[in-house]
Amino acid sequence: MADSLSVGQRVELTINDFAVGGEAVGRVGNFVLFIPGASPGDKVEAQITELKKNYGRARIHRIIVPSMRRIQPRCPVYSECGGCHLQHVNYDSQLEFKTKMVQDALRHIAGLDGVKVRPCKRMSRPWNYRSKTQMVVGAKPYLLRTDNNKEEDNVPRFHPYVGYYAKGTHSIVRVENCAIQHEVNNELMNACREAIERLQWPVYNSEDGSGAIRYLVARHGYYSNQTLLVIVSSQPRLPKVREFVDIVRKRVRSLCGVVLNLNPHRTNVILGTRNSVLWGSDHIVEEVAGLKFNISANSFFQVNIEGLETIYSQLDQFLQIQPRDTILDAYCGVGSLALYMARQAKRVFGIDECQEAIEDAVVNSDLNGLTNTTFMDGTVEKVLPGLCSKGSLLQRRTSFSAAVLDPP
Repeated sequence: MADSLSVGQRVELTINDFAVGGEAVGRVGNFVLFIPGASPGDKVEAQITELKKNYGRARIHRIIVPSMRRIQPRCPVYSECGGCHLQHVNYDSQLEFKTKMVQDALRHIAGLDGVKVRPCKRMSRPWNYRSKTQMVVGAKPYLLRTDNNKEEDNVPRFHPYVGYYAKGTHSIVRVENCAIQHEVNNELMNACREAIERLQWPVYNSEDGSGAIRYLVARHGYYSNQTLLVIVSSQPRLPKVREFVDIVRKRVRSLCGVVLNLNPHRTNVILGTRNSVLWGSDHIVEEVAGLKFNISANSFFQVNIEGLETIYSQLDQFLQIQPRDTILDAYCGVGSLALYMARQAKRVFGIDECQEAIEDAVVNSDLNGLTNTTFMDGTVEKVLPGLCSKGSLLQRRTSFSAAVLDPP
């Protein structure tokens, strides 16, 4: 079938599924085409953009018959931005797809047929729920004319903007009000953009490596109402930090700390490994289900607090932890699951490769008065075999009653 198709050709087809990542799947005969922005049930005319031996990609030229699942995306830049993939289908269809994605992974990757996967849980607040955002900073240059209006006296300046990368590119889609980000994070990003422009902080240029400001990262405590700002810079020092903080705090009173993260490398990785506090605290404290958590710049913590509370209820339902149990929390982050289980279990072991997260987990254990936790820095693949080996600390005491996996 691929031999009869060509790049640029338009074909009519009906979409019958979603693939991992949110691309829709349709077929011309038995040949698979992946089409972003389509929905199961759509009948579309699509233009082929790429052909491989066993599959191809296409873009929608026109929708002939829209699916009953299709809705108008809430975000005005949804079709350009690479942040979301399913806003064009209704919420029930999104949940159905996510459930099927788990089923397919178990069947095709793990080789497990017949595993019952319970339906994905609904959120009561599916918008403005994310407690963490990472936005890239860009800038548009312009010339500021002086009073004498002579060309040689024009001052080069720039308008900064923040947003997300467009799908599959390094072009920046400007975003002022992300529909899934917490309102405080949206306000903080706009306040930072205002401050960067007013102070004319140099924005990083990925083409030649000049400038400084690369990304802005915000973490907001849903219950604690504390907000941490992380400025990712290629340079170790920034001018007029106090003025920057004053500008931002006028709009975001919950700001409790500003951290400079140094990332001088020409890479797609957002965060570097070195942090320094520019103002205030290097972390926020969030409180969920009676547990307090220190969350610092590089640490992993659930961005969906309602989702975390749902996980807690599922742990209660399925594990039914007893006082004699020893539990493994693989990919433990700052201990959000481990500490919850430690309140009921005899002992909990947590593993994570992020050293900063492990340090936070140890602090969080002390913060909550828990003495039955052990946190280890390293990959699960390397740490776990040693933990379970003959003569190890674990083997001398007991074996795991249960394991919880929440991988990145």
